[in-house]
This record gives sequence, C-alpha cells and structure tokens, in this order.
Amino acid sequence: MRVDAIDYKKIIARPDLLAQIVSVDACSEKCFQEMDQLVRSDQGSVSFVLRMANSAMYNRGKPIKTIPHAISLLGIDIIRSLAILSVSRAIFIKSGNALFQKHVWQHSLLTALACQQICFETGESKLAEEAFVAGLLHDIGKVLLNYNCPEDYPVILGYVLEHSCSCAEAEQKFLEINHNDVGRRAVAEWKLPSYFVDYVGINLEVFHSCYANNKILFSLAIANSLIKNAGFGAHMPALSERRRKLMYLGASEKLCKLLLEDAFLQKLQQSDIYLHSL
Repeated sequence: MRVDAIDYKKIIARPDLLAQIVSVDACSEKCFQEMDQLVRSDQGSVSFVLRMANSAMYNRGKPIKTIPHAISLLGIDIIRSLAILSVSRAIFIKSGNALFQKHVWQHSLLTALACQQICFETGESKLAEEAFVAGLLHDIGKVLLNYNCPEDYPVILGYVLEHSCSCAEAEQKFLEINHNDVGRRAVAEWKLPSYFVDYVGINLEVFHSCYANNKILFSLAIANSLIKNAGFGAHMPALSERRRKLMYLGASEKLCKLLLEDAFLQKLQQSDIYLHSL
C-alpha cells in the first residue's frame, strides 16, 4: 500500500474544522469570537465542551450554559483542547473493535493526559495544553490505517501484542507502510500546522536529540512509553524494563519514580476527561 492510496477523508467529514480549531491564535483580539463560531459549527463539539465545562474538573460553581461563557471562564487554550478532544473522540470511537479501542483510543487519551501532567511536573505548564493535543493526535496514522484496512488492522494489533514488536514494524510487515508515514501525509492533507509532523510522524520509541530543546516532544515520548508499557499499546513489561525505557528517552530518576507509581495512572483514569471520553 502507498501513502497516496489512503483516503484521508474517510474518517473525518470536516478536516478543515480540526485545522481551524488548532490554528486559532490565542493572542488575537478576535480569538474568543473565532473559537465560539468554530465550536458552535459542530453540534457534537458544543455538547461535549459544555458537558466537560460543567464537570467537577472545570466547573467554578455556577452552571455554564453557553460556549462564550465557557471560553470566558476557562480560556482559549482549555476550550481548544476540549474541542479537539471532541473531534478526536468522534474519529477514534467509530471503530467497535475492542483491541483498537484499548490500544489506540485509550492509549491516545491517556498519553494526552500524561503528556499534560509531565509538562506540569517539569515546570512547563505553559505548554500543557499543546502537549495534550499532541498526545491526542500522535497516533492518527493508526486510525487512518484502521479505517482504510478494516480487515487487516485488528490482525496487526494482535500481531503486535503476540510478538512484542512495535506497531510500525507490524504495519510495515502486513501493509508495507506504517502509521508515521500516514500521519505525516495527514498533516498536509488536513492542512494542520506543519509542526504537527513532529507529533505524528516520528518514532517516539527512539531517543532524538531534539528532545532537549522541544519539551512537548520530550513529554510526548515519555508519555507514550509510559502508557504503552502500562498495557495500553503493548503487553506490560517488568517495572525495571519500564523504568529503563523511560530513562533511555531522557526521563530523570525523580520523574520516573513519580510516573511509575500506581497512583499516577490511577489519577489519569479517574479524571473527568478520561471518564467522559470513553
């Protein structure tokens, strides 16, 4: 299969909406108006954003009944993340396959939440919302392969779990293409910002020198490894192996200790975002 043989609009009716939401400039004088119009243009996003805005995680004590009210209270960055989560959720959960739901959708959702928390823990809170979006979309190539190859992709996921290899290796074996190739092309096809290529198009299991200067990519690589080796994307290896993989990617001993505590993953799975998005 070739990259250009993939139907990039098969799983998303309005790729322009995703690109426009991602691209709203939070420093623009019109950003509130632009975000309000974009969210209200999609009924699913309206209901999901309002439901999350009124959840225990975000609610400030008074009911939030409109998108402008939600934006004014929570800010552009959080509303952007929730809107992208709504669009992503609609894309991912179309598949009824249990393996796909756990090892791609739940993996992506938990990676997004972990990526966000890692930014907080490492003093990069200003990057937390973008890191959340990077985590949500980093495996979008797998979604496209699943919808274009619905009979093959569950077999690929089963092969990954049975042989403890990477998804990219299994995809290459069965389809002669991998989700990183497809993800890079999706960025162009959907007109997402060009820097999204870094989030969807590189092998996150390999150390890259750019992690030192790109804190979002660093957080994404750490979060991806953490969640995958917690049983969402692969079988769970021994704790020592999980720690070794995190440290290989650049995590400090202190960060490893925090992330590998059972309480860290439990907190992610008990969050309103996770529970409302399944």
